[in-house]
Amino acid sequence: MLLRDHARSHLEPLWFFCGDFNSSPDSGVLQLVSETVVPQQHPDWSSSGPEESCTMELLSAFPSLLNACGKLAYTNYVGGFHGCLDYIFIQPDSMQVEQVIPLPSHQEVTTYEALPSVVHPSDHIALVCDLRWSP
Repeated sequence: MLLRDHARSHLEPLWFFCGDFNSSPDSGVLQLVSETVVPQQHPDWSSSGPEESCTMELLSAFPSLLNACGKLAYTNYVGGFHGCLDYIFIQPDSMQVEQVIPLPSHQEVTTYEALPSVVHPSDHIALVCDLRWSP
């Protein structure tokens, strides 16, 4: 119902982009989504060594998006790695975050050393938030 009502009143599409990006916050992928550009000097262009480096600038055809859940210490906590890999991106001029459901505490996550565990069945922590269309 909400999407149908929105579609009737707006001609421009709204962007809502979420999931497991398998990318850290400083990656080119996340920079492209949040800033709409990956500049020539970004470290990802040469991450495979100088022989395979690329010196182009990548521009997005999509609008700049905001990470709805903010900066998180991690959404993936496994042996040898913990970091933020999961995101919910929204168009800040079209949507507002009403609330972000709190993540489990660090103590809860590490009680069984890593994820998944008997308490958390996935190696990723679910991100959940309530969003509201902006008029």
